[in-house]
Amino acid sequence: MGVVVGDRSEGDKDDAILIPDQEVDLENMKGEKFPVFYGSCLMIIGAILFSITSFFVSGYIWACPVLWNIIGIFVFSHGLIVYFQPPKLYSLEVVTNGKQFISTLPIRHILVCMTNTICGITGIITMCTIGPYYFWPAGNIIGLVLSILLLLVTCNFALASYSKTSKTINSHILNYSGTNIKETAAITRELISKQVEIFSNLLPLPSVQSVTNLNLNEVLKQPRLLTNKPVHVMSILLAMVACIAMFSAQLWDIAISECDEERTCPFNQDPDDTFARPVLHGIVGYYVSDRKIIILVSTPIAFLLCTTLLLLMRGTTVLRMILSGLISLGMGVFFFLYSLDAVQYIILLGTKLSNLSFILKLVSIMPIPLLAALFVALAYSNIIQSMEQKKDDKSSKVKTGLLSILIILSIVFFFLSLATMTTSNLVIMSTVQGHWNTTQEHTWDDECQDHNHVRYNDYGYRYDTTTTSAPESKPDKCYGKSLDWLVQDNFTLFSICQLLMTESFLLLSVFVSMNGRRITKKTLFLPGLLLFAAAISSIISFFSGIVQYDLQTNGFPFFIMNSINTLSALVIGFIFVITGGSVFISFIVIVFRIILS
Repeated sequence: MGVVVGDRSEGDKDDAILIPDQEVDLENMKGEKFPVFYGSCLMIIGAILFSITSFFVSGYIWACPVLWNIIGIFVFSHGLIVYFQPPKLYSLEVVTNGKQFISTLPIRHILVCMTNTICGITGIITMCTIGPYYFWPAGNIIGLVLSILLLLVTCNFALASYSKTSKTINSHILNYSGTNIKETAAITRELISKQVEIFSNLLPLPSVQSVTNLNLNEVLKQPRLLTNKPVHVMSILLAMVACIAMFSAQLWDIAISECDEERTCPFNQDPDDTFARPVLHGIVGYYVSDRKIIILVSTPIAFLLCTTLLLLMRGTTVLRMILSGLISLGMGVFFFLYSLDAVQYIILLGTKLSNLSFILKLVSIMPIPLLAALFVALAYSNIIQSMEQKKDDKSSKVKTGLLSILIILSIVFFFLSLATMTTSNLVIMSTVQGHWNTTQEHTWDDECQDHNHVRYNDYGYRYDTTTTSAPESKPDKCYGKSLDWLVQDNFTLFSICQLLMTESFLLLSVFVSMNGRRITKKTLFLPGLLLFAAAISSIISFFSGIVQYDLQTNGFPFFIMNSINTLSALVIGFIFVITGGSVFISFIVIVFRIILS
């Protein structure tokens, strides 16, 4: 294979890179006509599968036709790849600063992996979403298993193809000059360093000098001093205790729940009239009974991850803190989303419960907002403290005094917000209980109908019937009243806003206790913004939603505690947003730099 040398000046001869005069093609296939015939057959089969099965998407077999549609697209796409026979390896030339670079891309492998990945992900999403919501047909299960297997096979194929491609590329560059290869690597390293330097100058990020020198491994291994490490440990231990309490309470509640005198309730069922509705506007779970399996699965996983966080705190480095932050952030996001469901569980609780069952349900549900705040605060603290601290940071008496006051206030608002959330949820639950007394309304049951008033004959004409007999007695279920959706939506909106404000207070309190002297105005901007937004939302939801209802407050503690909590969140959030507003300004500057660059 011949080579050509790119144009170069007299002083730039050493920087020349040998470029192949044609594309690198390693396929030594025998019989060039076979792929055309084979690809045409695959395309025809795929088109037939897609066309025929598109007419059968109906009834309870939604998943099967959709699965065959995906298979048809899969076969048709692979037929296209076989028919057009893209090269296995394609050489791509890049010219930068008068330097020529060559990169070899495995085009065919990329196309195959993209096709398999798209079909696999599409299969997983469709098999998990389409079909009846009350059970999972065999078609969904088969399609999901095939989609997962396709992704696994694709990963294996990609790794094997990468290994073969690397060996092939190495075998083809053996004839090149070793000096040119070394110079190419040096030029590439210099180019990457310049690009990183340009990016760091564009964005006001921390110093990346070690990254530009390709010492990323050393940066990740740099030790970091974790400020207020005992507070971090106590927060993780508190989360572990909460997980144990939730798991034990839920397991105990399942053991004592009886749907009738002969059997206990299964996982997908609660005793009659335990909750106002069997379903809710959930994010993590759709049915109220889903909380059992969610709690029993999530709490042991969270407990094990907490032990991992404790182990990562031994000999803290940048890498360990980043891993701790990612683990904590994942758990915090999950429990935050689930807390939006948990607050609905509480306000929909009924009165036909034993005291033990009521307490167990509260113990298994109430700690969820606390877990969300603890894990998010751990993630935020690890991210902040993983950055290098300035050595010339000197604390004055005024700053020390303000920090002490801030820590004391954070502890006070930690317990105040928890007490307010508990009181608010119980008051709202008591108020909502006055608007319903049965989960399912039986008004339209035949034995609850009044048969001697208005009737219609076969032609739709109305006529009245009269009877001299006494009205029939109706069973007690006919006088039941279900919860109105408007009432539920109004109280749910206010409860969620109160929940967000409580979690923001807990996040701020735990974060302040964890960081101490590492706190700056910029780090308080995010908790302050969350506090301010949650306070405004709570005020709007109260005056536009539940102010019209007769709240079962048992006096004024509900209004007093909620007023103190909301006004404090409004003032504190506004102060932190103003003092840390430089973060928002920097973000706007970054956006405009990127747009105008």
